[in-house]
Amino acid sequence: MGQITVDRGEYLEQLKTLVNIESGSYDPEGINRVADQLETWYRDLGWHIQRHHLDDRTGDLLEISNRPADHYDVMFVGHMDTVFPDGTVAQRPFSMDEVNAYGPGVGDMKNGDVAMYQVATHLSPEALEKLNICMAYNPDEEIGSIYSKEKLDEIGRKSDFVYVMEGAGPGGEHCFARKGAMRYVLRFHGQAAHAGFMFEEKNASAVLEMAHYIVRLMGLASREEDTTVNVGVAKGGIATNVVADSAEIWVEMRFKKESERERLAGEVDKLLHGEPFVPGVRVEVAHYDDSPAWTKTPEALAHIAHMESLAESLGIPFTQKDRGGLSDANHLSTTGAVCSDGMGPEGGKAHCEEEYCDIDSIQPCVQLLCAVLEELVERKG
Repeated sequence: MGQITVDRGEYLEQLKTLVNIESGSYDPEGINRVADQLETWYRDLGWHIQRHHLDDRTGDLLEISNRPADHYDVMFVGHMDTVFPDGTVAQRPFSMDEVNAYGPGVGDMKNGDVAMYQVATHLSPEALEKLNICMAYNPDEEIGSIYSKEKLDEIGRKSDFVYVMEGAGPGGEHCFARKGAMRYVLRFHGQAAHAGFMFEEKNASAVLEMAHYIVRLMGLASREEDTTVNVGVAKGGIATNVVADSAEIWVEMRFKKESERERLAGEVDKLLHGEPFVPGVRVEVAHYDDSPAWTKTPEALAHIAHMESLAESLGIPFTQKDRGGLSDANHLSTTGAVCSDGMGPEGGKAHCEEEYCDIDSIQPCVQLLCAVLEELVERKG
């Protein structure tokens, strides 16, 4: 298995190019500028480009492959959007020191986007001949892949292995399991009245009902099962002297086990269909969505052990840690493909000003992924 050498200067220049393109999740034009740049790079390699228009509210999804194919041996997944608002790049564009690179989206996950391209450039002619490889770039991962999930899963269903290129943690820490999530927006409808006459006039406080829900819902968390419940947004009412006739909460529940998902869903259902805490208040579910928990299958465990062995033979650190955050691996893991996540270069402090990627982790990241694909060629014969 030959050693590859990533041109650090080229890599960092490509990373700088992507980071300095503003591409927040609600900026389809900016996301498509990132897509345009990636398309240019891959066209220079002679790869096949498909751009899937999903919705006018987001950018295109890129399905890039070394050849047109009905089946992919390997699918890599990156995302082009960031969490940052317009103007962030102007305030703090790409920068670097001797250890790290910085900038909006540098680690989450434009670093992984560039690593995918570098894998494509460093594969042997034999690997490119014998393997069907897809590089999929998602335009809306940071808002839950609401427009892209269906197309990504369609590609995943025709893939054997999926590598999600979110940044690895310190020391080559990869991810092979993630919590699932349920998210609710609940609206409370009560009866307004003058607060000074609340014992005399008919009223029903939506805010009081909301408060009961907050206490009950957050009490469903379980430290033993690592099940978390968070009411992250709570709002209602119009003035201190008015009994609130409306309120709203945004709730997120995260879980590792299907039994915990069922418990949480059952308790919410009891609340919604039981008697209100405050007579006269009506509660509605204004929004609901969920993401399945991603757990290790026997096939995944075997693949993890295989990658760990390859990493050891190359002298590359390889550890694993389950994560509570969501990624495209949550839903791609349901397609039948063997999924791995956190396969990009190391980084940290995502979604804040201190976000970074570790420059020294670039070479081992690309080296390991190329080795995995080259070894797959050998196994295919």
